[in-house]
Parts: sequence; structure tokens; C-alpha cells
Amino acid sequence: MPDSFNPYKGPLILIGYWDGPHTSAGWPDVRDFVDEQWDEQERQDVGSYLMHGLVARAFMGYSRCRFCNENNGSLEFTDGVYLWPQGLAHYVFEHGVRLPEAFVRHVDHQADLELELTVDDTWWRGAAPDSR
Repeated sequence: MPDSFNPYKGPLILIGYWDGPHTSAGWPDVRDFVDEQWDEQERQDVGSYLMHGLVARAFMGYSRCRFCNENNGSLEFTDGVYLWPQGLAHYVFEHGVRLPEAFVRHVDHQADLELELTVDDTWWRGAAPDSR
């Protein structure tokens, strides 16, 4: 069996939490991130990426959208580098919230890594029975 791989080597970078009626002071105002001119393809790529993270944590209560009060879920997702609330994709898709350029570049870089992906199948093929 291969050595275990743990992608969580350092603290995760939190993104996508906003100031609101039930938060403590110091969170960004989501309205400051709205960009109606954001390139549509880039926005779709970022929103899709946010929807497909790994579930990191689940909470007992739901978050509400700061714009439309829609239920935004109760999960947190991660990609091993960033940690974000389940509803962050909703803000991107529905309200034109543009996340910081560092995160957008990170999403682009992850897509590039997928194109360069190499796969080692020897370990799994070694599990096949020899009697065929």
C-alpha cells in the first residue's frame, strides 16, 4: 500500500465569510466584492470550482445569503489550501461577487495541474488476482 498522503500540511486559508447581523466585527462586507464586469467564463470557472470542493466540516445551522436571504447551506469545503462556506458559489453565480485575484489565480492553477496530471496505476493493477 502507498504511503498515506495528507494534503492538509498547514493552516487552511479562510475565504468567503462576510459581515452580517449574526457575525462578530472584522469580516469583509460582501457588497465591496460585487463586480458586474467580471469575465463570465472566469466567473463560471470559479463558481464551479467552489461547488466541487471536499467537505471539510458540517454545522448544525444554515447560513443565509447577505443579499437575498437564500439558504446557503451548512457545510465548509476545502481544496487542501483554502477553506470556504458552501454558499460561496451562490454569491459568485447569483450576485457577481468576485473573489480576490490570488484565489482566482489559484483556481486557474488547479485547472492547469489537471491538464498535466500523471497517473501511476501499478499499485492498483498489482491488486488484481494472478489466476486468470
